[in-house]
Amino acid sequence: MNRLERLYAISEVIRGSGRHPISSARLAERFEVSRRTIERDLAALRQAGAPLTSEGGRNGGIVSLGTAAGAVVALSATQVTAILTAIAGAGSAMPYAADAAAAADVLLNGLATNTRASVDELRGRLRTHGGNQVVSPRVLRSLEEAVRRQLIVSIDYVDASGDRTSRPVEAVGFFRGPDGWFLNGWCHMRQGGRIFRLDRIERASLTTKPNQVRDVDEVLGWIPVDAQAP
Repeated sequence: MNRLERLYAISEVIRGSGRHPISSARLAERFEVSRRTIERDLAALRQAGAPLTSEGGRNGGIVSLGTAAGAVVALSATQVTAILTAIAGAGSAMPYAADAAAAADVLLNGLATNTRASVDELRGRLRTHGGNQVVSPRVLRSLEEAVRRQLIVSIDYVDASGDRTSRPVEAVGFFRGPDGWFLNGWCHMRQGGRIFRLDRIERASLTTKPNQVRDVDEVLGWIPVDAQAP
């Protein structure tokens, strides 16, 4: 376990203990490190904004204040800014964009005041463009669910020549290329793997029919080998 993983794990243990103190000695034993290492980790968590306080006495230890509603995040201002920039740059056509925006709000609201100020200052010096794709929110929601639940979706698609077709597609996943976001699926009409530009899908109706088990990269087929999972 590296230090970042340990910091997160420590914060989760303390948060899970509620208002019951947990000693640094117990944490050191649990994570198989020295008490001095745990003390340094706790100091790092406090510096990152974790609402921790010490209690003395026989049963004293470290407690997590009730003001922290979510998991403690031990990220630097530049790391948070990088995450927010990636979300903004992906654009509103990005699959699960609404969830990403909600997650960004949770992340920002969980920051310490000084970290939040540093993030806001740095973000003010960045500019990004989310792309030109415009996708129907209803279509996007149906596709997101189809991929998440691995179901067949019926789509109306307009190709580059303007020809419209209706076809059932096994929603295997999503792919982002130079031209924007695509649905990566197994097309029943063509009996092969195809990618469909999201902004050319006019309608998407979720079915209850499950996909066959398919390898994402095999369905993508000709897509360059440098395509990778986020």
